[in-house]
Amino acid sequence: MAVESRERLASRPSRRARRIVAQLTLALMAWIAPGHLRATDVDPISTIVEQLAASAGEWNRGSLDGFIAPYAQESTFMTPAGPIGRAAMVERYREKYFAAERPRQTLRFEQVEARLLGSDHALMTGRFLLSGGGQPDQSGRFTLVWVHSSGGWRILHDHTS
Repeated sequence: MAVESRERLASRPSRRARRIVAQLTLALMAWIAPGHLRATDVDPISTIVEQLAASAGEWNRGSLDGFIAPYAQESTFMTPAGPIGRAAMVERYREKYFAAERPRQTLRFEQVEARLLGSDHALMTGRFLLSGGGQPDQSGRFTLVWVHSSGGWRILHDHTS
C-alpha cells in the first residue's frame, strides 16, 4: 500500500506545474476573448438552466415580464395554428394563465436537459407543471431553442405542449 501511495503521489503534477497550467489557461482565455469573458460563458448549459429556473421564480412571484425576460425579441412560440411572435405570446400567457396580475397556478420545471448545438445555440427539453390555485394540475413537455448573442443566452423558439 505504501508503494501504491508513493506511485500515486509521484504521478501527480507538482504544485509548480499546476500553477503554470493555471496561468497558461488564464492567459489563453484572455487571448481568445479579451474583454468578453464572463463566468457565465464558461458553462453555457448551467447558465441557461439557471435562467429557466429564475423565470419560473418570476412567474411564481407574479412577474410575467420577469418570466418572459429570457426570450429574445425575435422569439417565436408554437401554437396549434402555427408560430406566433413574442408580443402575442405575452398576451396569450396573460389571458390564459394570469388573473389580476398574478398567476392562477404555480410553475415548476422537471426533467430539464440541455445540450449545445454549436457554440451559439442550445436545445433544452423538459416538463412543466402548473399546480394549485384550486384548479386541476396541468403538465406538459417543452422544447426550447436558445441562442447566444451580445445580450447573453436568450430563448429563440418555444414549443410547449
